[in-house]
Amino acid sequence: MKKIVKASIATTAGVILLLGGAGTFATWNSSATAQGASIMAGNLVVEASQDAGTWTANGSAISIDDYRVVPGDVLTYTKTMSVGAEGDSLSATLALTDSSIAPADVTKPADVALASYLTDSAVLTASGAGIAGTGPTFTVTPAGDVVSQDVTVTVTIAFPYGDVAGGNNAAMNGAVTLDELTVSLTQNTK
Repeated sequence: MKKIVKASIATTAGVILLLGGAGTFATWNSSATAQGASIMAGNLVVEASQDAGTWTANGSAISIDDYRVVPGDVLTYTKTMSVGAEGDSLSATLALTDSSIAPADVTKPADVALASYLTDSAVLTASGAGIAGTGPTFTVTPAGDVVSQDVTVTVTIAFPYGDVAGGNNAAMNGAVTLDELTVSLTQNTK
């Protein structure tokens, strides 16, 4: 029995030695640093110029505050805006926002009807460096190293003449707000 006890003790000691050395297995590894670089994010912004812009009705200069539109009228608003577009693969869309022509009072059917007629006919045009397209939206791309460029934005709003769906009479005495004509600049997805 002494042999069995000695053999058991020797076996246990051998197992402990093997287990104790299990954590000492070495693995090889290596690393190298590749030359990196710094990058910068681009920029996309549209800003209104300080001038108030100009309004015309049927080709003649007007004060929009006291002008009463009638069927057949074409109102035109022209303003210079500054567009900043920086980015090597940047492309963005310039457009008139849907909320630019709003009913003065959303609870008055005539206001809602007039806003609907004018919104449906509103057309944005834009010209300047980096502007491409014929509308209703335009693509803006950076113009070389130019960070900011002037763009002439024109909004043409026609009040339809003649019988339109629902009849023009629904818009009689209607009122809209045109003081929030908003041009948006949105990056195109790739």
